[in-house]
Amino acid sequence: MMRFVFSQQFLASSISYALPIAFAALAALISKKAGIVSINIEGAMSVSALTGALVSSFSGSWVLGLACAVLAGVMMSMLLAFSALKLGTDSFLSGIALNTLASGACVLIMYIVLGVKGDTSAAPSAMLPSIRIPVLSEIPILGVLFEQNILFYAALLSLGAVTFLLGRTKLGVDIRATGFHAEAAESVGIKTGRVKTAALVFCGVFCGLGGAYLSMASLGYFSAGMVSGRGFIGIAAEAMGMGIPWLCMAFSFLFGAVDYFAVGSQTVLSAPYELLNTLPYVMTMAALAIYAAAAKNRAGRQKE
Repeated sequence: MMRFVFSQQFLASSISYALPIAFAALAALISKKAGIVSINIEGAMSVSALTGALVSSFSGSWVLGLACAVLAGVMMSMLLAFSALKLGTDSFLSGIALNTLASGACVLIMYIVLGVKGDTSAAPSAMLPSIRIPVLSEIPILGVLFEQNILFYAALLSLGAVTFLLGRTKLGVDIRATGFHAEAAESVGIKTGRVKTAALVFCGVFCGLGGAYLSMASLGYFSAGMVSGRGFIGIAAEAMGMGIPWLCMAFSFLFGAVDYFAVGSQTVLSAPYELLNTLPYVMTMAALAIYAAAAKNRAGRQKE
């Protein structure tokens, strides 16, 4: 078991499982900073994954597929912005409705385009390339970090960009002020509606990248239900990270490692695979319970 956990294969596969969760966590982070709980991350990733798969398959271009996947993620976020900011609906309920819409729409689009309802394996995606860094990739075990898919490096750049945006730019300050107290932010001239819309655009970009990874790097085609709760786990990772970008990313990779452990350890452990498959969700619930207890304890100390 220890040889399995500390192997290069375990590290590489954990990264692969963690990347969609990491992008979902960044999407949840930036929307929450603006005061919007973007529950539709799951649905946005599904639509992005399908869009990237179909466009890259028919065009033969991974660049075009990735761009359209990101655009699809942004469009899904704009639907949330329209319903929550323009129509005044509850963002949480709107997100649930958009997730349901996305689930059905993906199956419908597959049927219209390919005549199938399960997956797009009949039209394989153009795969996203990997980058191998000479010398560094030869390092035992850790060398796998230097021969990853381009979206791994995009995730690291996104982490730096989000940290810089929220901490060093006027837009970042406006986003944090809007999320902290929208009325006070408006009183000093901040256009909170525009700020929330901008935050949701960034949220959509990250959803698009996470969805594209699933269908254009991890699997090679779109499959109904392939997001499989990763959007919600990303929201949990953001909560555990307490709004700190690097900590949210760290918890995302922890969840990814547990997710792969549930799959990879089925050949090592004698436990029923149905039980092992529940590990990521059990850990998510346990982590949120610990987070809630810690938050309640902090709140109690502040009142004293």
